[in-house]
Amino acid sequence: MSYILAADVGGTKLATALFDINQQLLSTKEVASDKTNREALFACLIDSFARLCAEKEVTFNEISKVCIGVPGIVDIEKGIAVYQNNIPWENFPVCTRLTEVFPHAQIKMDNDVYIATWGEYRAREYSKETMVYVTLSTGISCCTVVNGEFIRGTGLAGEIGFSIVDKDGTTLEESVAGPAIEKLGRKLFGDSEILLKDIMELYYNGNSVVDKILEPLVQSVEKQLQQMILLLDPHCIVLGGGFFNHHPKIIDYIKEAIKQSFVGTPFAGKEQIIESSIHKGEAGLYGAAIK
Repeated sequence: MSYILAADVGGTKLATALFDINQQLLSTKEVASDKTNREALFACLIDSFARLCAEKEVTFNEISKVCIGVPGIVDIEKGIAVYQNNIPWENFPVCTRLTEVFPHAQIKMDNDVYIATWGEYRAREYSKETMVYVTLSTGISCCTVVNGEFIRGTGLAGEIGFSIVDKDGTTLEESVAGPAIEKLGRKLFGDSEILLKDIMELYYNGNSVVDKILEPLVQSVEKQLQQMILLLDPHCIVLGGGFFNHHPKIIDYIKEAIKQSFVGTPFAGKEQIIESSIHKGEAGLYGAAIK
């Protein structure tokens, strides 16, 4: 037997999974990312892999493929994590280091959003279709697949968080990402300790103040998705990441806003191509397993 190890390395948590050779999920594990230094984080990754394998009585020699998703800029040809703002792996030779641990395995690495996108793309059994995956959590980013290939540009394609959304130069990420929601919530509620989960709990309990927080979010994301539809006319736009995965009701609001914007145009009805994630928080693990 041979097996596949997958990992989604994040600034807060490190998720790993063991799959069989048929890409069937056997086990998952989630631990806090040790960001003390680059070696500590790498050791954290290998330890998580080791624990997964031990639980299923699998040896490292039985691993045929290891694939991981890493945030930030990556050089997939050289297997290097080039730059990240939330983990200490700047110019870290990820693939070389993994090869030292798994000498008999195929080693792959890519940007975490790209890996998650692939998981959602294949979950829909797409091969020639155009799909955009948008992830919203502590930041916002996207990835586009056309005819089964990523659109990478010169390396920074999909960094929509830098889009300017108002005349003051505020970016999309500064308007809609988790920290932005918390910042506005703390201002409106006069509570410096309130967290995103608390704000959303108030929202579901009918607190009207939260509407003033979420309305700008819906409007900003709606405008971004409109541009994607007009530019690409994709078969599907998937909204994923922690925020959308936990609050699908917001996706419905965004779809309704887009529906109203496209009334009487050739794009009427295009709101239906917007979907929630199939694999949710495990999209990156499934994407890594099948990449």
